[in-house]
Amino acid sequence: MRVAFIGLGTMGLPMAWHLVAAGHDVVGCDVDPERAREFNAVATAAEAADGADVAILSLPAPEIVEHVAEELPCDLFLVDMSTGPPALARKLAAEFEAALDAPVSGGPRGAESASLTIMVGGRAEDFGRAEALLQALGRPVHVGGAGAGQAAKLCNNLIAGVTMAAVAEACAVAAAEGLDAATLYDLLTTSTGDSRVLRTRYPLAGADAAHPVNAGYETLFALDLIAKDLGLAQALAAEHDVETPLAEAALGEYRAAQAAGHGHLDYSAVYLTK
Repeated sequence: MRVAFIGLGTMGLPMAWHLVAAGHDVVGCDVDPERAREFNAVATAAEAADGADVAILSLPAPEIVEHVAEELPCDLFLVDMSTGPPALARKLAAEFEAALDAPVSGGPRGAESASLTIMVGGRAEDFGRAEALLQALGRPVHVGGAGAGQAAKLCNNLIAGVTMAAVAEACAVAAAEGLDAATLYDLLTTSTGDSRVLRTRYPLAGADAAHPVNAGYETLFALDLIAKDLGLAQALAAEHDVETPLAEAALGEYRAAQAAGHGHLDYSAVYLTK
Protein backbone atom coordinates (compact mmCIF):
# COMPACT_ATOMS: atom_id res chain seq x y z
CA MET A 1 0.00 0.00 0.00
CA ARG A 2 1.25 3.49 -0.82
CA VAL A 3 1.01 5.68 2.28
CA ALA A 4 1.46 9.43 2.61
CA PHE A 5 2.62 10.01 6.19
CA ILE A 6 2.29 13.67 7.14
CA GLY A 7 3.93 14.71 10.40
CA LEU A 8 7.27 13.09 11.21
CA GLY A 9 7.58 14.28 14.80
CA THR A 10 8.53 12.33 17.91
CA MET A 11 5.54 10.05 17.40
CA GLY A 12 5.18 10.13 13.64
CA LEU A 13 8.72 9.27 12.60
CA PRO A 14 8.91 5.85 14.32
CA MET A 15 5.36 5.11 13.17
CA ALA A 16 6.34 5.82 9.57
CA TRP A 17 9.36 3.53 9.86
CA HIS A 18 7.18 0.73 11.24
CA LEU A 19 4.96 1.02 8.17
CA VAL A 20 8.03 0.78 5.96
CA ALA A 21 9.14 -2.32 7.88
CA ALA A 22 5.67 -3.81 7.31
CA GLY A 23 6.22 -3.54 3.57
CA HIS A 24 4.31 -0.36 2.74
CA ASP A 25 5.54 2.28 0.31
CA VAL A 26 5.66 5.33 2.59
CA VAL A 27 6.16 8.90 1.39
CA GLY A 28 6.77 11.25 4.32
CA CYS A 29 6.23 14.97 4.74
CA ASP A 30 7.17 17.35 7.56
CA VAL A 31 7.65 21.10 7.89
CA ASP A 32 10.89 20.57 9.85
CA PRO A 33 13.73 20.24 7.30
CA GLU A 34 15.89 18.09 9.59
CA ARG A 35 13.12 15.56 10.25
CA ALA A 36 12.20 15.60 6.58
CA ARG A 37 15.79 14.80 5.60
CA GLU A 38 15.91 11.92 8.09
CA PHE A 39 13.06 10.22 6.23
CA ASN A 40 13.96 11.58 2.79
CA ALA A 41 10.55 13.25 2.83
CA VAL A 42 8.91 15.46 0.21
CA ALA A 43 8.17 19.15 0.64
CA THR A 44 4.36 19.33 0.74
CA ALA A 45 1.38 17.29 1.87
CA ALA A 46 -0.09 17.44 -1.63
CA GLU A 47 3.13 16.01 -3.08
CA ALA A 48 3.15 13.21 -0.50
CA ALA A 49 -0.48 12.37 -1.28
CA ASP A 50 0.07 12.16 -5.04
CA GLY A 51 -0.65 8.56 -5.99
CA ALA A 52 -1.20 7.48 -2.37
CA ASP A 53 -3.84 4.97 -1.31
CA VAL A 54 -4.12 6.50 2.15
CA ALA A 55 -2.87 9.61 3.93
CA ILE A 56 -2.01 9.41 7.63
CA LEU A 57 -1.80 12.60 9.67
CA SER A 58 0.18 12.82 12.92
CA LEU A 59 0.06 16.51 13.76
CA PRO A 60 0.22 18.57 16.97
CA ALA A 61 -2.90 20.75 16.72
CA PRO A 62 -6.40 20.72 15.16
CA GLU A 63 -5.80 23.90 13.20
CA ILE A 64 -2.77 22.29 11.54
CA VAL A 65 -4.86 19.22 10.69
CA GLU A 66 -7.46 21.46 9.05
CA HIS A 67 -4.82 23.33 7.08
CA VAL A 68 -3.16 20.14 5.82
CA ALA A 69 -6.50 18.52 4.97
CA GLU A 70 -7.25 21.44 2.65
CA GLU A 71 -4.20 20.47 0.58
CA LEU A 72 -5.34 16.89 0.08
CA PRO A 73 -7.71 15.50 -2.60
CA CYS A 74 -11.14 14.62 -1.25
CA ASP A 75 -11.10 11.19 -2.91
CA LEU A 76 -8.21 10.15 -0.66
CA PHE A 77 -8.60 7.77 2.29
CA LEU A 78 -7.71 9.99 5.27
CA VAL A 79 -6.61 8.58 8.64
CA ASP A 80 -6.07 11.30 11.22
CA MET A 81 -3.97 9.99 14.11
CA SER A 82 -3.68 13.42 15.71
CA THR A 83 -5.76 14.41 18.75
CA GLY A 84 -8.53 16.90 18.14
CA PRO A 85 -12.21 17.64 18.66
CA PRO A 86 -14.81 15.12 17.50
CA ALA A 87 -16.49 17.90 15.50
CA LEU A 88 -13.40 18.21 13.31
CA ALA A 89 -13.35 14.43 12.77
CA ARG A 90 -16.97 14.55 11.63
CA LYS A 91 -16.19 17.47 9.31
CA LEU A 92 -13.33 15.54 7.70
CA ALA A 93 -15.53 12.44 7.39
CA ALA A 94 -18.06 14.53 5.47
CA GLU A 95 -15.44 16.07 3.20
CA PHE A 96 -13.41 12.98 2.29
CA GLU A 97 -14.55 9.89 0.45
CA ALA A 98 -13.30 7.82 3.40
CA ALA A 99 -11.92 9.02 6.71
CA LEU A 100 -11.07 7.68 10.14
CA ASP A 101 -10.15 9.51 13.30
CA ALA A 102 -7.53 7.34 14.98
CA PRO A 103 -5.77 9.10 17.85
CA VAL A 104 -3.26 7.10 19.84
CA SER A 105 -2.12 6.53 23.41
CA GLY A 106 1.27 5.21 24.44
CA GLY A 107 3.60 8.11 23.78
CA PRO A 108 6.96 7.99 22.00
CA ARG A 109 7.84 4.69 23.68
CA GLY A 110 4.65 3.13 22.34
CA ALA A 111 5.36 4.55 18.90
CA GLU A 112 8.89 3.16 18.95
CA SER A 113 7.77 -0.31 20.08
CA ALA A 114 4.64 -0.38 17.86
CA SER A 115 2.50 -0.93 20.95
CA LEU A 116 0.18 2.07 20.68
CA THR A 117 -3.47 1.89 21.65
CA ILE A 118 -5.30 3.28 18.61
CA MET A 119 -8.84 4.58 19.19
CA VAL A 120 -10.66 4.57 15.88
CA GLY A 121 -13.82 6.38 14.87
CA GLY A 122 -15.51 6.09 11.49
CA ARG A 123 -17.46 3.67 9.34
CA ALA A 124 -16.93 -0.01 10.09
CA GLU A 125 -16.09 -0.76 6.47
CA ASP A 126 -13.38 1.91 6.45
CA PHE A 127 -11.95 0.52 9.68
CA GLY A 128 -11.84 -2.89 8.00
CA ARG A 129 -9.83 -1.42 5.13
CA ALA A 130 -7.31 0.20 7.48
CA GLU A 131 -7.11 -2.36 10.28
CA ALA A 132 -4.11 -4.30 8.97
CA LEU A 133 -2.25 -1.07 8.27
CA LEU A 134 -2.88 0.20 11.80
CA GLN A 135 -1.88 -3.14 13.33
CA ALA A 136 1.69 -2.37 12.23
CA LEU A 137 1.59 0.46 14.79
CA GLY A 138 -0.20 -1.14 17.74
CA ARG A 139 -3.68 -2.26 18.74
CA PRO A 140 -6.47 -0.55 16.80
CA VAL A 141 -9.94 -0.63 18.38
CA HIS A 142 -13.04 0.54 16.51
CA VAL A 143 -14.95 2.72 18.99
CA GLY A 144 -17.85 3.91 16.86
CA GLY A 145 -18.77 6.42 14.17
CA ALA A 146 -16.87 9.50 13.06
CA GLY A 147 -15.55 11.42 16.07
CA ALA A 148 -15.80 8.49 18.47
CA GLY A 149 -12.06 7.87 18.43
CA GLN A 150 -11.36 11.48 19.32
CA ALA A 151 -13.97 11.43 22.09
CA ALA A 152 -12.36 8.31 23.59
CA LYS A 153 -8.91 9.90 23.42
CA LEU A 154 -10.09 13.09 25.12
CA CYS A 155 -11.71 11.04 27.90
CA ASN A 156 -8.43 9.19 28.34
CA ASN A 157 -6.40 12.39 28.49
CA LEU A 158 -8.84 14.01 30.89
CA ILE A 159 -8.13 11.14 33.30
CA ALA A 160 -4.37 11.28 32.65
CA GLY A 161 -4.19 15.04 33.12
CA VAL A 162 -6.19 15.08 36.32
CA THR A 163 -4.26 12.09 37.69
CA MET A 164 -0.87 13.70 37.02
CA ALA A 165 -1.95 16.87 38.80
CA ALA A 166 -3.02 14.78 41.81
CA VAL A 167 0.24 12.79 41.78
CA ALA A 168 2.23 16.05 41.73
CA GLU A 169 0.21 17.40 44.64
CA ALA A 170 0.70 14.25 46.71
CA CYS A 171 4.43 14.16 45.96
CA ALA A 172 4.80 17.79 47.02
CA VAL A 173 3.26 16.90 50.39
CA ALA A 174 5.52 13.84 50.66
CA ALA A 175 8.64 15.86 49.87
CA ALA A 176 7.68 18.50 52.44
CA GLU A 177 7.34 15.73 55.02
CA GLY A 178 10.74 14.34 54.07
CA LEU A 179 9.51 10.94 52.90
CA ASP A 180 11.98 8.86 50.91
CA ALA A 181 11.03 9.09 47.23
CA ALA A 182 11.88 5.48 46.32
CA THR A 183 10.13 4.02 49.36
CA LEU A 184 7.01 6.07 48.70
CA TYR A 185 6.99 5.02 45.05
CA ASP A 186 7.16 1.35 46.05
CA LEU A 187 4.26 1.84 48.45
CA LEU A 188 2.09 3.79 46.02
CA THR A 189 2.53 1.33 43.16
CA THR A 190 1.22 -1.47 45.36
CA SER A 191 -1.60 0.55 46.91
CA THR A 192 -4.86 2.14 45.84
CA GLY A 193 -3.04 5.27 44.64
CA ASP A 194 -1.45 3.29 41.80
CA SER A 195 -1.97 4.27 38.17
CA ARG A 196 -0.20 4.10 34.83
CA VAL A 197 0.48 7.82 35.12
CA LEU A 198 2.22 7.25 38.45
CA ARG A 199 4.23 4.34 37.01
CA THR A 200 5.50 6.36 34.07
CA ARG A 201 5.73 9.91 35.47
CA TYR A 202 6.51 9.83 39.20
CA PRO A 203 7.90 13.36 39.67
CA LEU A 204 10.34 12.68 42.54
CA ALA A 205 13.87 11.84 41.41
CA GLY A 206 15.53 8.57 42.29
CA ALA A 207 12.66 6.11 42.19
CA ASP A 208 12.76 4.99 38.55
CA ALA A 209 15.43 6.07 36.08
CA ALA A 210 12.97 5.81 33.16
CA HIS A 211 10.76 8.62 34.46
CA PRO A 212 11.11 12.10 32.90
CA VAL A 213 12.15 13.78 36.18
CA ASN A 214 15.45 11.89 36.03
CA ALA A 215 16.26 13.38 32.61
CA GLY A 216 15.39 17.01 33.30
CA TYR A 217 11.73 16.36 32.50
CA GLU A 218 12.62 15.44 28.92
CA THR A 219 9.26 15.15 27.26
CA LEU A 220 7.40 11.94 26.60
CA PHE A 221 4.21 13.98 26.19
CA ALA A 222 4.55 17.73 26.45
CA LEU A 223 2.82 19.76 29.12
CA ASP A 224 1.59 22.08 26.35
CA LEU A 225 -0.16 19.11 24.74
CA ILE A 226 -1.91 17.85 27.88
CA ALA A 227 -3.14 21.40 28.46
CA LYS A 228 -4.45 21.50 24.90
CA ASP A 229 -6.19 18.16 25.31
CA LEU A 230 -7.75 19.08 28.65
CA GLY A 231 -9.12 22.21 27.03
CA LEU A 232 -10.59 20.11 24.21
CA ALA A 233 -12.05 17.64 26.71
CA GLN A 234 -13.69 20.46 28.65
CA ALA A 235 -15.13 21.93 25.46
CA LEU A 236 -16.56 18.53 24.51
CA ALA A 237 -18.07 18.14 27.99
CA ALA A 238 -19.62 21.59 27.74
CA GLU A 239 -21.31 20.60 24.47
CA HIS A 240 -23.17 17.94 26.47
CA ASP A 241 -23.74 20.11 29.58
CA VAL A 242 -21.40 17.90 31.62
CA GLU A 243 -19.56 19.71 34.41
CA THR A 244 -15.83 18.95 34.76
CA PRO A 245 -14.55 20.74 37.88
CA LEU A 246 -11.61 18.34 38.31
CA ALA A 247 -10.46 18.89 34.73
CA GLU A 248 -10.86 22.64 35.22
CA ALA A 249 -8.72 22.59 38.38
CA ALA A 250 -6.06 20.42 36.71
CA LEU A 251 -5.97 22.67 33.67
CA GLY A 252 -5.34 25.60 35.99
CA GLU A 253 -2.26 23.79 37.31
CA TYR A 254 -0.94 23.20 33.80
CA ARG A 255 -1.62 26.81 32.83
CA ALA A 256 0.46 27.91 35.83
CA ALA A 257 3.26 25.59 34.73
CA GLN A 258 3.07 27.01 31.21
CA ALA A 259 3.29 30.53 32.61
CA ALA A 260 6.41 29.44 34.50
CA GLY A 261 8.01 28.36 31.22
CA HIS A 262 7.56 24.60 31.55
CA GLY A 263 5.22 23.99 28.61
CA HIS A 264 7.88 22.32 26.47
CA LEU A 265 8.72 19.81 29.21
CA ASP A 266 6.97 16.54 29.97
CA TYR A 267 3.64 17.10 31.64
CA SER A 268 4.95 15.63 34.89
CA ALA A 269 6.79 18.98 35.16
CA VAL A 270 3.53 20.33 36.61
CA TYR A 271 5.24 19.26 39.86
CA LEU A 272 7.72 22.13 39.47
CA THR A 273 5.06 24.70 40.36
CA LYS A 274 4.34 23.10 43.76
